[in-house]
Amino acid sequence: MSIRLPFRNLEPTFFSGLLDDPLLLIRVRPAGRNLLFDCGQLHHLAKRVLTPLEALFISHTHMDHWMGIDSVIRHLHAAPKTISLFGPPGLANKLQHKLAGYDWNLAEAHWGDIRVEEIFADHLVTSLFRGPEGFRCEPLGSRSRDDRIIFGNPYLKVSAESCQHRVPSLVFRIDEQPTFMIDTDRLRRLQLVPGPWLGKLKRHFFAGAGRGEGLTALKQAGEKVVEFPVSDPVELTRLLLKLQPQAAIGYISDIGSTPENMAKLIPFLQGVDLLVCECTFLRADKEKARTSFHLCSEDINQLLAELKPAFFLPMHLSKTYSRRTEELYRELEPPAETRILRIPPQRTPRPLQAREIDWQIMP
Repeated sequence: MSIRLPFRNLEPTFFSGLLDDPLLLIRVRPAGRNLLFDCGQLHHLAKRVLTPLEALFISHTHMDHWMGIDSVIRHLHAAPKTISLFGPPGLANKLQHKLAGYDWNLAEAHWGDIRVEEIFADHLVTSLFRGPEGFRCEPLGSRSRDDRIIFGNPYLKVSAESCQHRVPSLVFRIDEQPTFMIDTDRLRRLQLVPGPWLGKLKRHFFAGAGRGEGLTALKQAGEKVVEFPVSDPVELTRLLLKLQPQAAIGYISDIGSTPENMAKLIPFLQGVDLLVCECTFLRADKEKARTSFHLCSEDINQLLAELKPAFFLPMHLSKTYSRRTEELYRELEPPAETRILRIPPQRTPRPLQAREIDWQIMP
């Protein structure tokens, strides 16, 4: 059955199965760009999926969330653009060690850069890895962080909260930016005439601009259409806008069910429409979940009761349950307003065996 998610400009795709390394990709449709959350095993992703990548968000640097960065660099290192990489403290040092494992003597002037943003509680530390210089690391300093927002563009904003998984593990929230449609009834009552000026007005709105310079509108004056200067685009936008519902995505990957984590998590993710969340253990293995700082199905049910998302996608089930995946869905008890999204146990290709490889001689 086809599912219609409540997003206007965002198209989320989960490229993993229930047992695979997590890979959440969000396509920003109007911009033609992609965001990727976590970066484990991703050799099954087509290059055309990675080519429009604008930013990559790493929850933590355990292998199943980080090892795929080599594949990302392999596909994109020669692209003349800057890719942003967000993650916990220490990320730049780990990337530097990875990059140092390769020879970059053939680097060219058109290669792109990698910009790393390490997320601390009250500031961000930035480093730039310059592709044309063999990915030499250049520290760019730090800037204060007054809120949880770490990335934004006219169509969305990404926020991060740090929880514990015996190492810092980031939880992400992706909110669509406010959008509006023109209320044609109000346009008519104000005797305004549609035209390209409405597109400029929208751009002022998305950019958060105050008073625009040189913005003119069209107005009906008797039988003629005349131009007049818009002195206050914000006020005119307020008069004409018809606000569209905003939707949000929550992404939780590998945290412990501790009072401290829950105290951060629940207010941070209130109101999300789609929750993508790890559920590593079943109820009977609750103690294993506590020991390894993961969530179990009982924790998930409590979380769903608090957040009540419209949709919930469980992920990252332990491979010890590879023959028991149906048990997870039986243990989930979502509130009435929450729909569970199901995915296959695995999406990654199975490993090849030697007997499957054919040697051929050219005729």
